[in-house]
This record gives sequence, structure tokens and C-alpha cells, in this order.
Amino acid sequence: MDLTVLKKLRSKKLITSSVIIFFISIIYSLLHGSGIYGYGTDYHWGYSNGFEFFRPSASASVLDYMGFWISTIIINEIHIGVYIVTFIVTLSTGLFIRDQIKFKQSYSLIFFLLLFLIIIHTWPIVMSTSNAMRQAMSMSFIFLVFTCSFHKNYFYIILFSFLAIFMHKSGIFFITIFVIAFTLNKLLKNFSNKNKVIINLLIGISSLLTLNYLFNNFINQQPSRVIAGDFRLAFIIMAISYIIIPFYFKNFLTNSFNLSLYYFSFLSLPVVMNGLNWEYERLGMMMLIPYIFSFGSLLNTRSYKFYLFSSFILLLILTIHKGIYGYGLLNTTEFFFKRF
Repeated sequence: MDLTVLKKLRSKKLITSSVIIFFISIIYSLLHGSGIYGYGTDYHWGYSNGFEFFRPSASASVLDYMGFWISTIIINEIHIGVYIVTFIVTLSTGLFIRDQIKFKQSYSLIFFLLLFLIIIHTWPIVMSTSNAMRQAMSMSFIFLVFTCSFHKNYFYIILFSFLAIFMHKSGIFFITIFVIAFTLNKLLKNFSNKNKVIINLLIGISSLLTLNYLFNNFINQQPSRVIAGDFRLAFIIMAISYIIIPFYFKNFLTNSFNLSLYYFSFLSLPVVMNGLNWEYERLGMMMLIPYIFSFGSLLNTRSYKFYLFSSFILLLILTIHKGIYGYGLLNTTEFFFKRF
């Protein structure tokens, strides 16, 4: 096929997918905002009360203020915050998914659309729309940072990094990891893949020990309980597996995306080691979708498609099995009924 024709087809496909992402984001936000899916417990307990309810907490931390404000916007008794958060989460997820499957040259509109619709109904997304709303926005902008890093669009990397940080304090954790990964990827560019694995492993272990030392001596945090389903073991296995992979696939750590997840795998462990259980699960939730795509990058195109489809179908089944739609998202009457 002529190169010019091929470029036109790719451009047309890109425009079409952008339109699809935008309209699905609009429709999905309208559905969630209207309450058809129900609302999370965080919404019922807090966000539905408006910004004044959170003002003391928001004023106490500059890193949380904007997130609280957007999540609690209410106009004429309509909770606009849920619409905004859902739109941002869905849009960023769609853009992230599109770039991931394009990277593996397995891009087709039908496959993308099917995968997109499945993923936005899985636990990390559906529970973010009205539950962990501030973290959801931070997660969304981190997805956009990853997406822009594939294209080396530094202006938007910086912009979305700042937005991720000022939506929720977890943002600074992830963006710090991304900056470290991005910097090391540049510095180690001319090193052999074998040496990269050794150097990154040593830095990862040192980072884990340093953060664990800080938790033990300077960060005064009380242990927290597990919320509903316990996913700690699954996330721990995922993190350890990710750390092991570069020993077998030496070129795995040659981009800032995989390297970010690699260091996250190290730095998330001290969180659960020090008893911060629900915090660890929330961090894992934010990186679950990137983890799945990154693991899939090891496969060939045909296996990659099957792997993604089966992985996210299983995640959807797990979401339903764990009762996210039956308990995690409730209308107001159901929520107060279940309290008693």
C-alpha cells in the first residue's frame, strides 16, 4: 500500500477513535452523574454534602484542595462533580488504551471499542466515578502523563503532572516515581540492557529500604483496615512478578512507562509492610490497568489481543463477583437501608 494512503488511513482512524472516546466519555458521565449506576459510599458520606463539608480538610493540604473542590461542585442541587470526574476518568482511560494497543500494532476500531467499554465497567474505573473521586482524577492525569510520554510531548507531561499532584496527595507519589524513571531512562540510554537491569534493581532495592526506614522512623501512620475485598496478596504477587520479569526479558526496562511501574512495584511494598492496607489497595487500584497492559507488552500481537480481552473480562467478572455493582454503587435509599 502507498505510504501516503497508509498515513491517511491512520489519520482517519485516529480522528474516528478520538470522536468515539469523547462521546463515550460524555454518555458515561451522564449515566453516572444521573445515578443510573448508583453512587459510591464516599459520595453518600461526604462528596454529596458539598465543598463546605470538606473545607477544613481541603484547607489543611494544598495538594488536596483542587480535588476536593472539583469533586464537590453542586449547581442547582445537581452534583456536577460526579459528571466532571467520570468524564475525565473515561477520557483519559480511552486515550491511554488507544496508545497502548497502537504501540503493539494491534489497533482496530472494533477491538478498541470493545476493550474500552469493558474496561470502564471494571473496578478501577467504575469505583472511581463517585467513590475515590480525588484519587480518580489523579489517576486520570497520570494516565495522560504516560500517554504523552509515548509521544515525548514534554509540555503536556509537565502540565498533567502538576494536575495529578494537585488533585490528590497520592499524585506526588506517582509523579515522583515517573520523574525518577524518566530521568534514569535517559541517563542509562547508552548502557547495555543487562547493565540496566542490574542498576535499576539496585536502585529499586535501595528505594524500598529507604522508604521503609522513613516509615519506621519519621512517618507516623496508624495501621489501617482492609476495605471490603482483600486484594493485597494479588497486588503483592503482581509487584514481585514485575520485579522478576527483567531478569528474563532484558529489554523490558527500556522505556519510562515500564520503568515507572518497576519502581512503583518496589516503592508500594513498604506501604503494605507498615500496615497501610486500604492505602496500598487504592495505590494498586490506580496502577492495575497500566500493569495489565505492561505485562501484555511481552506477548506477540495475536496473543496480546487474546490476553487483553480475557484479562479485562476476568476483571469485569471479579468486579461483579465482589459486589461492586450490588454494594459499592448504591442509590441513596439503598445506601441508608444497608447501614441498618
